[in-house]
Amino acid sequence: MIDAAAVRSQLDRVLASDVFRSSRRCQNLLRHVTEHTLAGDLASLKERTLGAVVFGRVPDYDTNSDTVVRTTAGEVRKKLAQYYQTPGREGELRISLPAGSYVAEFHYVEAPPVTPTRRWKPWLIPACAGLAVALILAAMLLVRPAESVVEQFWRPMLDVPGDVLFCLGLQRAYNFRSDEKQIQFDSMLQQSPASLPAAIPTNQILAIDDRYVALGDTMALVNLAGFLEKHSKPYRIRGVNSTTFADLREQPSVLIGAFDNEWTLRSVGHLRYTFQRTFVDGNEIAMVRDRDHPEKTDWKLAGFWPDWNSISTDYAIVSRVLDVNTERMTVITAGITHFGTVGGGEFLTTPAYMAEAIPQLPRGWQRRNVQIVLRIPVVRGASGRPHVLATYVW
Repeated sequence: MIDAAAVRSQLDRVLASDVFRSSRRCQNLLRHVTEHTLAGDLASLKERTLGAVVFGRVPDYDTNSDTVVRTTAGEVRKKLAQYYQTPGREGELRISLPAGSYVAEFHYVEAPPVTPTRRWKPWLIPACAGLAVALILAAMLLVRPAESVVEQFWRPMLDVPGDVLFCLGLQRAYNFRSDEKQIQFDSMLQQSPASLPAAIPTNQILAIDDRYVALGDTMALVNLAGFLEKHSKPYRIRGVNSTTFADLREQPSVLIGAFDNEWTLRSVGHLRYTFQRTFVDGNEIAMVRDRDHPEKTDWKLAGFWPDWNSISTDYAIVSRVLDVNTERMTVITAGITHFGTVGGGEFLTTPAYMAEAIPQLPRGWQRRNVQIVLRIPVVRGASGRPHVLATYVW
């Protein structure tokens, strides 16, 4: 067990360093979580409690809109990494704040053992040379094949322990409250549509928000889930209505669908490429909006509902971001309509499609946030090969 006095001495050394000296907020949070961890008071190391005690927020403040604790904890983790990367600090006691937790950890990094020098015997040299050749040949046979661009895109999520959460958009549907009414209505619709009533009393209709998934969203799910299964990555599936903010903070997530998935709209709302929907003279206009070029309005669909057959082109956004609110990796495929969502799912699982984006991506994109805007041709009610319109990496 590491001595508490040693931890406090190391804490003072860390907080006095140039890395932490400029941030009073980071100093206060690190000192607080360290002291309460040493005291065994882990119950108080919760986000809301820290916000109230360390940052002076009211006890019932909204942690979704005020992210001061999560933001500062992220800064503390970065500063600790910078501190311990400084030469000469390899043997110091380590204070760390694991991602997704506010409980500090303390440990030493063991130095590699020193192997005593031995004299080589002449007969060992050819034996070792033969062994080295054998190892090289074995490595050549077992060498891992180069990763595809799709695997590079998914690598930050595949490397995270645990399962992945799929969050699907849901379609609102309306039905009669009784089966008898439904059967009567279906019969009238098939035999004599002219006899249908001009209006149906609202007390006979039931809105259903948690049962139906769009076919396009399901097709995208099949593609993406198949990719994760191929790479032995476990996953769970939930509808948007049963997905909570706490769920999204527990594990990486894949969000499917745009206007039928509020978590997608929240996640991309602060990013460069987002979705926007308006109504003009009763006609719906939906588009992919570029935050940096708001004057650009050609990635849009107008008057497409309810005649899906009129759609010849859809637009989609695929994203891979470390969400600033959940501090978890999130992958998103979403189109203006279900055609775009399907195309985005195919793009994220087909190396030949994603390779089109590579010339537009900067070096090191594999470990950075990425957004890609796609144009999806629609032929006879089916999504065609997606084409890259724009990319953004940060």
